[in-house]
Amino acid sequence: MEKIDGEDVYILTRGMEESIEKLRVKTKIEKEDAMFSMLDRDLEFIDNHAGFAIAFRPVKWKNVKKWIPCMLYKYGGEWRRVVLQYADCSACGWHGNTASPTEPDLYITLENRFEILKRMGQLSFRSCPVCGSRISTKAIWIEEG
Repeated sequence: MEKIDGEDVYILTRGMEESIEKLRVKTKIEKEDAMFSMLDRDLEFIDNHAGFAIAFRPVKWKNVKKWIPCMLYKYGGEWRRVVLQYADCSACGWHGNTASPTEPDLYITLENRFEILKRMGQLSFRSCPVCGSRISTKAIWIEEG
């Protein structure tokens, strides 16, 4: 268990093959469940992209505590909650996958969410990998290639 943004979370990294395989089996069984469907895609993603992990965070839903997955990216030596987004550059037409820590839904259950969002908005963001212009999202990671 680790603390991210003051919240206790369990982190699953790509080096944890046994745990990942158990989750993959569960996602195949629960393939009709939207959360498990997204989790299957996220597992595939962290398998193929260094620096990413999945956090399982406790969320109270209808008086029941559930563990909800959240994508993480190691940035500046710290895990950051991120949402994977497709972005583009209006200057040169580049488009591709990015990871952004500025999506408000990432912090919705946290008491200090506005403070965290403000802090995430002050990070150094990536520019277009082709021309160096600003892209359509605040990304801390851009898929190269």
